[in-house]
Amino acid sequence: MSINRLKTGNIFLLSLLVLFSLTACSSNLSHPNSHGVLELDSTNFAKYWVAKDKLIDWKNSLSRELQNNSNESTTQYKASFVVDSSGQMTQLKIINSVTGELIEQASLAEILEQEFYPTTQNHAQQAVRINTSFRL
Repeated sequence: MSINRLKTGNIFLLSLLVLFSLTACSSNLSHPNSHGVLELDSTNFAKYWVAKDKLIDWKNSLSRELQNNSNESTTQYKASFVVDSSGQMTQLKIINSVTGELIEQASLAEILEQEFYPTTQNHAQQAVRINTSFRL
């Protein structure tokens, strides 16, 4: 009888361990990171947000002096930004890929006015961070 109790007790403990492990794994999957911002590339961005009035026009939105300061015919830039849960663009950073220079925030004012609508798949209005690149 004591052997059956040990087997039953071990099975019960093993079942609890498996249940808690599964619960912990599923709760980790629901939180993209500690800030609640999901990291995306530009390809997957359209699954979550769409531009409110127009697409981002990097060339015309950046200040003229930034475009004129470029020594090359085209310069590669890396951009990173967050679209928060209300559809506002925040935390915009643009870096010149050639020089490593961070573009001043004053030059980014027009781009930061961009707003977004959540898609039907994004009914929870998940905030996302986008990393992309473009040429001027």
